[in-house]
Amino acid sequence: MTDLVKMYCDVILKKIVTKIQRDQKAKNRAEERRSENSLDGKSVRTQRHWKAAADSEFYYNEMVKGYRQMKELDRLTSWSDNLHQERFKFMEKYEEVLEEYIGYHKEVV
Repeated sequence: MTDLVKMYCDVILKKIVTKIQRDQKAKNRAEERRSENSLDGKSVRTQRHWKAAADSEFYYNEMVKGYRQMKELDRLTSWSDNLHQERFKFMEKYEEVLEEYIGYHKEVV
């Protein structure tokens, strides 16, 4: 089973990283909506404000889950040691996610 994971770890990693990036964008939109509604006292009590706050928290938790998946995949395959390989070239596009992962990885270890 591990050989299969090692063989396709680049495909798995790309799926995880793509989802993290989507979740980051959604979290940013939710936080923007929440801050727009925080400008006055009336808007803070609206359903839109609280939905944005809940969405922000949800997407944050999804991102954390994605970073944990990256760490688990790294534990199984050591992909982070092989970023120089051509099959991991796509990670250049996700540099922000990779930097965040490296920070997360150091905190958790």
